[in-house]
Amino acid sequence: MKHLRSAAALAAALALAISVAGCGASSSEATSSILGPAANYDYQNFTYSQGIDANGHWEGVNALDYVTLPEDFASISLQKSEVEPTEEEIQSQWDSLLDSYRVNQPITGRAAETGDIANIDYSGTVDGVAFTGGTAEDYDLTLGSGKFVDDFEDQIVGHNVGDNFDVTVTFPDDYGDSTDEAGNTITLSGKEAVFNVTLNSLSVSVLPEATDAWVEENFGAQNDLHTVDQVDQYFHDALYESNLTNAIVDYLTENAQVSSIPDVVLNYQVNSQLSYYNNYASMFGYNSLDEFLSGFLGYDNADALLADTEEDIVTSCHQLLILQAVAESLNLTPTEAELETYASYTESMGEGYVHLLALQDQVLATLRDGAQVA
Repeated sequence: MKHLRSAAALAAALALAISVAGCGASSSEATSSILGPAANYDYQNFTYSQGIDANGHWEGVNALDYVTLPEDFASISLQKSEVEPTEEEIQSQWDSLLDSYRVNQPITGRAAETGDIANIDYSGTVDGVAFTGGTAEDYDLTLGSGKFVDDFEDQIVGHNVGDNFDVTVTFPDDYGDSTDEAGNTITLSGKEAVFNVTLNSLSVSVLPEATDAWVEENFGAQNDLHTVDQVDQYFHDALYESNLTNAIVDYLTENAQVSSIPDVVLNYQVNSQLSYYNNYASMFGYNSLDEFLSGFLGYDNADALLADTEEDIVTSCHQLLILQAVAESLNLTPTEAELETYASYTESMGEGYVHLLALQDQVLATLRDGAQVA
């Protein structure tokens, strides 16, 4: 079973960049007054353990020099209504779980309809020239999803398995260029394209029914969950812990006083965000981070991204400092079990990162145990 947002997952989210926060397109060319321009940051060489010592603390930082914790930080009072999962939340978890176990049921004896999953081979040309990205085999396309260019999916509807046919579409005026086999630029914007399509098979995605037998088959041996009621309780308990953790972090964020942010923490958060997007720029073949942000997310450049996400980054920095301040106040260190939880990250993320996550787990577990929920 896929776990819900646990305390460990929240800790990991705090340690990483706010890489998806504020992703709405922006045309602003302003530079963040707090973060400054992206050129000030060495995000190309970012590593996840930089600036973190062997104890999971920020190097050279005594967090209590920057953070004044509320007097009740170790025994925060919360209303039960803030943390008790609702029926809607539990049902949402069921919906997600069942959706992840969908199966494709083959369709025979009829033509393709909207909503079907069409497995197709296709090969596209513009002015008779094949272009990169216009050819695929055994591609599953849900008809009506809008995933392909307008009218492409509609022209598959009505065809039968085994049919070979042409689909003619016109690319939008703002569509990006492609290349031919030799690497020459092929303009797609506003151009008519012809795709030769073979319909290999049809299927429909079917949700499983949540029964005791289904739970036993899928989760009995591995998760020791055997009935629908047990899964309900599992979701309730996991959501309760997640809600409690979020409420504690929100309370501390609102009530702790942070005088300033050490450079090592601010640089970490900014570098990790810029590195995140820079890696995607490389993955998708963009020549620069600015080009990726402009073409993919609608930001003019990395400076505009930082200006738009400034508040989220600052909040994340505050939360990181607050959690370390709690650890210092209560003299907390990670347990071996908590370190083992993240041991698999050591090679790719580094030992410091593993200790940071494990320490945050210890802090959040201690704060949950001390919280007064009534």
